[in-house]
Amino acid sequence: MKKAFAPVVPCPPEEPKAAVRRLFDQNGGIDRVAIKLGLQPPYVYSIAHPGTKDELTFARAAALTSSEAPAAAEYLALLAGGVFLPIDCAADSDVRSLTADVAREHGEAISGLIVAIADNRITSAEARSALVEVDDCLRTLCGLRALLLKAIEKT
Repeated sequence: MKKAFAPVVPCPPEEPKAAVRRLFDQNGGIDRVAIKLGLQPPYVYSIAHPGTKDELTFARAAALTSSEAPAAAEYLALLAGGVFLPIDCAADSDVRSLTADVAREHGEAISGLIVAIADNRITSAEARSALVEVDDCLRTLCGLRALLLKAIEKT
């Protein structure tokens, strides 16, 4: 898939402007962001340019953030010492099936980690693979949490 926003000037990945660039790309690029925000494209481009003082306001970042465009949420979560994991709690999910899913995914994640560390070390490839498994488990667990909160609200 071709990136929608391909800036020319490099930007360190830990900088806020790098997150802004990812957010713009996730929203379809400069022109689409300009339309969504009611701004001129050159100004939108300057917001993502590391050599300018133009900044994306929090309200505008919120307007661009969605489940398909989580770059701002991911960046803020990282700054706060955490991670952002989107959850997808299917409308037809129930506590019983999600609990079973959590238990199965947890077992698979732990099993994979045990295999990976059997030689008393973990390679970067093993860590990447394990991270995917752990993240999947966390998403399912968070989905279960959301479902339980809905059950509390109904009573």
